[in-house]
Amino acid sequence: MAKDVLNLFLAAFYIVMLAGAGVFLSWMTIQKRKNKERMRANIVKKLGSNIALSAKDIIHIGRGFDLSPQSSRNVVFRLHADIDNPALFSTLKALVTEIEKEEPFDELPDEVKPSLSRLSRLIEQSNDSADKHILSPITTTLTKYVEIKTEHEKAKKQTNRAYIITIISFVVGAVSFYFTLKSPSESDIKKVMLQALSEKAAQESVQK
Repeated sequence: MAKDVLNLFLAAFYIVMLAGAGVFLSWMTIQKRKNKERMRANIVKKLGSNIALSAKDIIHIGRGFDLSPQSSRNVVFRLHADIDNPALFSTLKALVTEIEKEEPFDELPDEVKPSLSRLSRLIEQSNDSADKHILSPITTTLTKYVEIKTEHEKAKKQTNRAYIITIISFVVGAVSFYFTLKSPSESDIKKVMLQALSEKAAQESVQK
């Protein structure tokens, strides 16, 4: 009986966990979509007020709406595709061009992006064709550094998750072991059943 209760509890626990994860992911998706719409309206309002926006401003505005740099840029790209106002379209076109120039440096550390963007502009103005490839080894090295750092942080998070899962598994196992110890053995069940039958037979004999 105790084992059945425990099995039902574990099944219900896993179902609740899966349902909770599904609800959480759905909520995150809906919230992200709402944040994109709010950012879109915010950008249109700023441009309508003749506020000049840079590629860096878009990233900062996106952070205010809990959006990643890529999601923030996608808002601008979509707005550029949908807008019909000639003046706003021209402004967005210039903004998109600026974003495309800085986009290759998006995965790199923030502290080096201004320097790399400046170097990129200087290289474009250079007449020496050899200068066109100056940034390649720098960006490649920095990108590899960022990838290694990201993998290290990911491994750290996975270790923390594994530690938490281990603790939960230990607790569930301990509870299961406790109920197993507390559950009656086969001989105990037989003994109780025989005693109950004996008491019932005794009552029936008294009634007769």
